[in-house]
Formats: sequence, structure tokens, C-alpha cells
Amino acid sequence: MEVLGAYWLRRILARIGALTVYEGQDTRTGMPVMVIQGAKGNPVVGEGLLPVLEVLPEVWVLEWPLGAVPLSQYLGVADPERAAHWLKEVARLLLALEEKGVSLAPPPELFLVKGKRIWLGGAGMEALAGAPEEALVALAQALLGERYAEFPLRETLKRLRRKEVGLGALLQEPGPSPSPEPPHEPDPQGRKRLPVEPEGEKAGEEAVPKANGAESGQEPPASRPKVIRIEEREEPPFPVVEPPKPSSRRGFLLLALLLLVALAGVLLFRPRGGAERAYVMEFRTEPATEKAEVFLLEAPPGSHLAPGQLLLVAPGRVEFDQKGVYRLRIRVPGRDPVDYLLEVPGPPLTIKVR
Repeated sequence: MEVLGAYWLRRILARIGALTVYEGQDTRTGMPVMVIQGAKGNPVVGEGLLPVLEVLPEVWVLEWPLGAVPLSQYLGVADPERAAHWLKEVARLLLALEEKGVSLAPPPELFLVKGKRIWLGGAGMEALAGAPEEALVALAQALLGERYAEFPLRETLKRLRRKEVGLGALLQEPGPSPSPEPPHEPDPQGRKRLPVEPEGEKAGEEAVPKANGAESGQEPPASRPKVIRIEEREEPPFPVVEPPKPSSRRGFLLLALLLLVALAGVLLFRPRGGAERAYVMEFRTEPATEKAEVFLLEAPPGSHLAPGQLLLVAPGRVEFDQKGVYRLRIRVPGRDPVDYLLEVPGPPLTIKVR
């Protein structure tokens, strides 16, 4: 994991020409950020654009909305309804940028989405200058994949690529509407219609004309034979001797003994509290021969770990007693200390020493 100033560079999202887009984290606040290396130009501010937190030499640090994910996760698997909504939002955004004199052709890797909301990062970069119509068509093809041939907005996108219409034509297209449900037909008898009619009910309906066979001229069925039931006497022929009732004192002692046995079983077989709340986290170093001291700065509520203590000298493992976010300080000899927010439980943490 690389460090750029006060930001951890967790992973590379995309390489776009001379640009390298990272998913990062602010070590001071723990908030996620988007870091773009090789950025040149003047940032543009507006609705639907990721705000610029910091501008470094050829590096832009952009805000990452909480809960947002890269749009690249939906490439080739987006459903037509959601894709149509996102394309219209992107068209509205590019149209607003054209009104400001900014002609942008952003790739899909610079978009973040959360539900129906979509944000664009890097507006104003010189490397993203281009025709927005081509970028919009490429975005639609990337989102739908093999389903692009049946996309309802495909014809409008074709006309948009040939520049027969503008970006506003895409906003005038109606969105896909859900198929109407079949109307409910009321039952003439006022009963609720079941998907499967019970056999007993049908049998009961068929039994009515059979019972009235005399009225229809048919012979009635033969009557059931009488059954003579021989029952035993309720009172036995021998005298019944009832056992004596236990005294109240004996019952109280028996109840107290059962309670003591139950309490002893609970105390004996209950799980240990420390093992129940222990969360083991593994710390690794890269290369493995390096050593790193990990100190605790802050712990979540309910934790008994004291801030300021040395948790371990990595590589190794640490047992945390509570779930939550711990603020750690990592020290490597000969390098500046780095603060890090660790979420417990979680995957192993690798400390790369460069």
C-alpha cells in the first residue's frame, strides 16, 4: 500500500493514458478519497461533480461520497432501466459543462454511483477533453454489453453519434415503464379465489345433487348400517389407591435442589467472556523481514484496550475485544509514523515498507 502525502493509495481503479486513478483513504479523517495522478488543468465545480479536496503537483484529491461505488462494477451487467437513467444523468451533466465552455469525454472509470445518483471525477482535466457524444455512446455500450442491441435508447444514441441531434434529445426520451398487472376479476359469489380449489370443497358440492337424488328421479344410495358400540365402564372393578401427596416442605427442598443444579450447569458450561468477544487481526509486513511497531491511539466504545499502548511489532497478530474502528499509529525505523483507521473484524493488514 503506497502513501502519497496524507493519503493511503489502496488500489488502482484505472489507467487512462497518462492518468492513474486510485481509490485512497485520508489518514487524518479515515474518509475515502479518489486520487488522480497526472492531472493537469483547472477543476470545475458543479452539481454531480466530485468536489476537489486538495490540488498537489499533477495530483488531484477528490471527495468520495460515502456508500458510493465505481461505475465500472456495472460494466456489461447493468439492466436497461438503470442504464437509461444513468445515461440521462450523464447527458444532463455534460450539457451543463458545455454551457460553461467545457467539452468533456469522460471514460466510465471516472464515475461513482450510489443508487440512482451518479458523480463524475476530474472535470476540467486536459486529458479528458473530447466529444461528449462519443463518450456517451461508449458508456452505453460498456454498461449494457451484449444487451445493447435491444436497448430502447439505441436509435437516439446513433443519431447523437452522427450529430443529427444534441444531448438534449436524450433527455426527452421517455424512460422504460413497468408492465401493467392484469386486472383483478371479482368472484361472482363474493369469495376469495384460491389458486388451487380444495378437493373437499368440490366433493361437498358434488355431494349435494347426490343427496337430492330423490328429486331428480334417481334412487337414493343405501343408508349406512348402524354401528353398535360396546364401551367399558368408566369406574374400574377394583378399588383405586391414590399415592400420598408429598408435603410442601419436601417439594420446596426438591425445587431448591433443581435450581442449584441448573445454576451450576450454567456457570460450568457457559462460554468464556474473553473468548466470545475476541477478534484476532493479522498484521503483515512487505517485505516480511521488515519490522513495524503498531500503537493504539483510539479505541471504540466498550473496549478495554488503553490508548497509547504498543499492540505488537509486526508481523504478528492482535486480539481486539470489541468490534468497531481503531485508530492506530504505525512506526517503521527511519520513516515518518503513519496513522491508520482499522475496522475490526476485517481482512489481514499488509504494511508495505518502501
